[in-house]
Amino acid sequence: MERGFQGITVLITGGAGGIGSAAAEYFLARGANTAIADLDGDRLRLAEERLQAYGGKLLAIRETVADPEGADRIVRLTAERFGGLDVLINNAALVRDQLLLRMSVQSFDEVVDTNLKGAFYCAKSAVPYMVEKGSGRIINMIAASGLGGNPGQTNYAAAKGGLLAMTLTWSAELRKYGISVNAVIPAAWTAMSENIPEHVLLKAAGRETLERMKARKPSQVAPLLGYLASPAGAGVTGQCLAIGGTKLSVWGYARPVAEWEGAGDCLGEEEIGKFLLARDSVLQSPPPALF
Repeated sequence: MERGFQGITVLITGGAGGIGSAAAEYFLARGANTAIADLDGDRLRLAEERLQAYGGKLLAIRETVADPEGADRIVRLTAERFGGLDVLINNAALVRDQLLLRMSVQSFDEVVDTNLKGAFYCAKSAVPYMVEKGSGRIINMIAASGLGGNPGQTNYAAAKGGLLAMTLTWSAELRKYGISVNAVIPAAWTAMSENIPEHVLLKAAGRETLERMKARKPSQVAPLLGYLASPAGAGVTGQCLAIGGTKLSVWGYARPVAEWEGAGDCLGEEEIGKFLLARDSVLQSPPPALF
């Protein structure tokens, strides 16, 4: 067992899934006290059995992050068991993909409640422990669709885009307390990936890209989480990083690509049209959501 995180407590929501479970094993193998929270009891039990060799360093909590009480219970049980909390990885997520015209309000709310509000609830409960200690790390797992959109993912893209916005806000607010906050776009083939019909992926990405996607393992995401949680990553905050296989990238944020100021006190429709048509080469097209 490596000892790089000895004495550190890590909480991973959605911790029984592919990426969450792989991250838990990564931190446990390096000596961290690790709590995994998941609503899926069967999946949580299987993860707990697979990681049972780590004994008392592992805490499994069956609970939802989608309401404040559940999220607070997850954080509180973790802190009580291990004497505090150092790293929060907001990884809990679900998908309810459907085109806008067919998407129900319930499907929209379910995804936002878990993927966006759940991260807020957990951070709200976790940050006081970190402030008290004078240090901490929050890592929010987002998705490329949160920056570029993706047909059929109104709810998922909205939640992940909102989570990136919260990442940037929290990094500015919490820096003075020694807390870093970053967003990670993980590209790995998981059980969630299997729920996407292959013909949809083939149409969006093509066979070559699809095979490359299938070769990306959840365990390949864990080292980036480890770096951001390590002493070496202490100065990295407010970033959006993507990792898939052996590919690592830093994603930028929205900035003006062209500006013009008129001479009068208000721009008219004709002036606006001329400005945009004269600069059609810089008009933006959303990038592919698949990383």
